[in-house]
Amino acid sequence: MKKNISLALALFSSLIVSACVTVPQEPHMNKNQLAISSVRDIPISYSQGSQFSLAPKYVKETSLKAEQTQAVYKLYADAIVADLNSHGFKNTEETKSAAFHVGFGIALASDVSDTKINEEFGITPGLPSNDALKKGSFLIYIEDASTGKRVWRGAAQGFAHEDNNEAQRVQRTASIVSRVMKQFYTTN
Repeated sequence: MKKNISLALALFSSLIVSACVTVPQEPHMNKNQLAISSVRDIPISYSQGSQFSLAPKYVKETSLKAEQTQAVYKLYADAIVADLNSHGFKNTEETKSAAFHVGFGIALASDVSDTKINEEFGITPGLPSNDALKKGSFLIYIEDASTGKRVWRGAAQGFAHEDNNEAQRVQRTASIVSRVMKQFYTTN
C-alpha cells in the first residue's frame, strides 16, 4: 500500500514538474516587432473639436545628423497631427488657445537607454535589444493646458527600418502613431 502511494506521489510530482518547464524564447527577433505601453495619469477628457498644440522634445545628444533628426521629427509631427485631426481634434499654432499640448520625442537606444527613458518618462515598453538591429523609441504625452499636468503618456519601441523609401517611412510612422494614440482615445 505504501509502495502504491509513493509511486502515485512520484508520478504526480513528475507531472507537476514537467508542467512547469519553460520554453526559451527564440533569439531571432522580427524587424517589424513593436512594443507599446501607456498610462493614464489623471482623468481629464477632451471633446471632439478641442484644440491641441505640438511640443516636440529633442534629445540633447544624438548619433543622428541634425537633418536626419529634423526629418524624423517632421514625419512624426505630421503623423500625430493627422491622427488627432482624424479623431476630431484641431491643431493650433497658438498655444494659448490649446486645450492640451502634445509633447513627443524620438530616440535610438544607442542615444537614450531604456533605464533613462523609465527614469525620465516613467514607462518603457520593454522591447528587448537585438545586436543586428537598431532599436528606437517613440515617446508621446498629453499635457492639460490649463493645469500643466500630464494627462496621458504613451511609448512605442521598435527597430529602425533604414532601408525603407520615403513612402514606406510615412506609412510606418503613421501606423506607429496610430497604434500608440489608440490607447489614448480608448481612455479619453
